[in-house]
Amino acid sequence: MKLAAILPAYNLEEEIQEIVERTKQYSDIVIVVSDGSTDKTREAATKAGALCPEETDKLGMGFAVRKGIEYSKQFKPDVVVLMDADGQHLPEEILKVIEPIMKENIDAVVGSRMMGVLRTSNINRIGNFGLKLISFLVTGRWLTDTESGFRAYKADKLYELDLEADGYEIESDLFLKSLHSGHSVKEVPITVPKAVPGVTVIDGFKMGIFKIKLALKLRLFKEKKLKVM
Repeated sequence: MKLAAILPAYNLEEEIQEIVERTKQYSDIVIVVSDGSTDKTREAATKAGALCPEETDKLGMGFAVRKGIEYSKQFKPDVVVLMDADGQHLPEEILKVIEPIMKENIDAVVGSRMMGVLRTSNINRIGNFGLKLISFLVTGRWLTDTESGFRAYKADKLYELDLEADGYEIESDLFLKSLHSGHSVKEVPITVPKAVPGVTVIDGFKMGIFKIKLALKLRLFKEKKLKVM
C-alpha cells in the first residue's frame, strides 16, 4: 500500500521541518503545498524531504488542498491523508486515521476532534456545533466533526470528487461530495494538542452558506445513498 500525505502550509518556516520529518515515518510520500508563503516554508519543507509543487500567490487553504491532491496523482497512491502542517494534527495518529480504510474497507475517514481531545476557544466550539447542525439539516446524517482537516481517503474515491472550494470551505466540499458520491464515511477520535488561530467568525458564516448552497446544488437532501458508518 502506498500512502501520500498532503499538508497545506502558510508561513511555517520554523515548524515545517519537524512536521515533515515526523510525517515521513508514516507516509511514503509527503507533499507540502505552500500557499503563497512570504518566508522560506517551501525551501524548509523540501530540505526535510517533502515534495513541493511550485508556489503561487496566496489563494486559500482549499486551493492548496486541491493543488496537493492533483499533484499527488502522479505518484499513484492507494491512500491519501490530508492534515494541517501547523501542529494541530499529530503525524503519529496517521495509522489510527487510515485504519478503517485498511481493515473495514471504508472509503473516507474523518479524524474527529470532538471524539478525542480538543483544545480550542468556546466561540470555536459554538461555531463548530452550528456548522455540524447545518450539515445534519442538509444531509440527514450526523457527524461529530464536519470541519476537521485531518482526513484519509481511498485515493481513487478522492480523485473522483469534483472539488471547487478555495478557502476553509474545502472541508464542507469534501464531506458533502463524498456523501453525494455514495462513499462510506467513518469518524475516529484524534488529539489536537494546541489551539491555532485561523478560522474567524466571518469564515464560519461563509462555510455555513457554502454548505447550504452546495447541498441545494447537489440535492443532497433527496439522495438515498448517503452512508455514514
